[in-house]
Amino acid sequence: MSRALIILYIVFCFDMGVFLFLLPWTPLWSRNFFVAQYPWVSSIALNYFVRGAVSGIGLADIGLAVYELWRFRRQVGLVQTRTTR
Repeated sequence: MSRALIILYIVFCFDMGVFLFLLPWTPLWSRNFFVAQYPWVSSIALNYFVRGAVSGIGLADIGLAVYELWRFRRQVGLVQTRTTR
C-alpha cells in the first residue's frame, strides 16, 4: 500500500475514533430527528450503556490508529530495529 493511503487511513481512524468517543456525550446525540420521532430510538440512544459502548468503539478506533502509526513508523525506517547477536 502506498504511503499516502496509509497516512490517510491513520488520519481517518483517528478522526472517527475521536468522533465516536465524544459524540454520545454531546447534545447532538440526544436532540436529533430520530430521537424526537421514534420513542424506542430515544430509549436506546439515551441509555448510558449504549453511550459507553459507542465511546468504547471510538477508543478502540483511536488505538487502531496509534498501532498503525507505530507500524508505519517502523516501515518507513524512522526507527532502527535492533540487531540480535
